[in-house]
Amino acid sequence: MATYKRQQLPDLLRTIAKGDSTQVYLIFGERYLCRQAADQIVERLLPDEKQRAGGLVLIDGDREEPGQTLNQLRTYSLFGGRRVIRVMDSRLLHSRVVAKSLWEKAVKHYRDNDLEAAGRYLGQVLEIGGMTPADLEELPGAAWKNKLGFPRPQENLRWAVEVLEKKEPAVATSGTGGDLDITELYARAFDEGLPSGNILVLVADAADKRKKFYKYIAEHGSVVDLSVDSGTNKAAADSRNEVLTEIIRTTLAGFDKKIEPRVLATFLDRVGFHPVAAALESEKLALYVDERERITIDDLNQVIGRTREEAVYELSEAFSDRDLPKTLAITGRLLESGLHPLVIVAALRNHLKKMLLVSSLRDLDNPSYAPGLSFPAFKGGYLDRLKEEQPDWPKELPGHPYALYMMFRKVEKFQTPSLIKKLSELLEAEYRLKSSGLPEKIVLENMFFRLLAPGRAR
Repeated sequence: MATYKRQQLPDLLRTIAKGDSTQVYLIFGERYLCRQAADQIVERLLPDEKQRAGGLVLIDGDREEPGQTLNQLRTYSLFGGRRVIRVMDSRLLHSRVVAKSLWEKAVKHYRDNDLEAAGRYLGQVLEIGGMTPADLEELPGAAWKNKLGFPRPQENLRWAVEVLEKKEPAVATSGTGGDLDITELYARAFDEGLPSGNILVLVADAADKRKKFYKYIAEHGSVVDLSVDSGTNKAAADSRNEVLTEIIRTTLAGFDKKIEPRVLATFLDRVGFHPVAAALESEKLALYVDERERITIDDLNQVIGRTREEAVYELSEAFSDRDLPKTLAITGRLLESGLHPLVIVAALRNHLKKMLLVSSLRDLDNPSYAPGLSFPAFKGGYLDRLKEEQPDWPKELPGHPYALYMMFRKVEKFQTPSLIKKLSELLEAEYRLKSSGLPEKIVLENMFFRLLAPGRAR
């Protein structure tokens, strides 16, 4: 029938609303947009709420057995009328061609501390390659590329194994190495004829356009391509901002609100390309302004006015907690907001120096520090004795006893030699930022992996 881009989705919705539908829809691309489009298509296919309650079958692709879904498609509804089977996170059109894209999404979500999403994408990558979690660490580069079609990442992949260990295993599909032969059975079933009221809606993050079933859907069904350019050039950035702008304005319009152009630009800078966050923060803004129609910069500052100082403090806290995903996510937000990377390094350098001071005090024999010390014992006994032994108290350390106590607790996770080494690695990163010409974000991310990745010295 046709392939639709994001801008053409309203045309497809109008066509369905007029009664002209197909028996199979494939929606793939940016996850938030796909969910939104799937909901809109289902609403047009089943416009009556009671009909939707009885005629909509929801399937989680991560737990799906595609053969069972195909059997449901072949089965007539007991109650008659239209039945829509919607499969979220469908893996039918996965292959080595999309493995790299799925891996990159897993890495991104891990860095954003969204471990559930990271685990979902990692599971899909393993299925494509016919791999186990252990293979992520053990497979040599040649075998990795043979299974997944892209070079093995250079960094330590222990993080990926740990994410997968916490994830409930997915149901394996038929076929091996991501070549899902069952798609031929799907195409044959559609060709031979299914109950006319049964409609399949497949929602996926990625799809191999070379697959026969993809071409079949494009010819006999409807394909909705909601991919968003992830490149670093201006055109890609403008495309992402266009998507976010549409989400923000559409969400606000639902509350009869508008946003000033200059406020919108600041909003985009603060949110970054996180469609779900853009929608949620837009709702917060709409509710905050109450009866006022127009959203101002003051409203934005009140609702999502994270200052750089707050974010830098949050970065230091995440670093002290050895929370690599959160550290990377905050760093990304700071860079997106325009903060110079050397400012980030300087803030961490000062923070590391404070940690070293605390660590050196902690290592003293008199008074001795006991890990896990309660705050009353810290304040009432240990701190008084420590200050008696240290008449020249470091002015860099917090003055409030509880703030100092929390620093001591956080520094328990680090050994003094390790902190000295981390300070040295931080200075090396600063040198690279000033002289290497490498992308600034890559330099910072590499630094944090070296400082905080699992298995690194504490």
